[in-house]
Amino acid sequence: MFTKNGKALTARGVKPICPFQQVFQSTYLFGAFSPINGASFLLELPFCNTDSFQLFLNEFSKQKPNELKVIVLYNGAFHKASRLEIPKNIILIFLPPYSPELNPAEKI
Repeated sequence: MFTKNGKALTARGVKPICPFQQVFQSTYLFGAFSPINGASFLLELPFCNTDSFQLFLNEFSKQKPNELKVIVLYNGAFHKASRLEIPKNIILIFLPPYSPELNPAEKI
């Protein structure tokens, strides 16, 4: 299937033949930011799903492993997946529904 052609320059009365497929590529940024000292931890991943979130949690827990980390999250399905294994040095706090503006990371 081809994306519809927009405007094109042709002779009057000639319909342009321009097969074109619009392709989008996405990258997702997983991050944690310290409100105390401004430190940040970011991972750029190709998918936004449970496996990617698990990878983020595992890598984040390895940064200063003796430090307790509290992460504020919205109620995304992949944030609450039953197969997630939350590392012992991470605590997840969920925001009330429909209130992403309360997440401190949204301001960054």
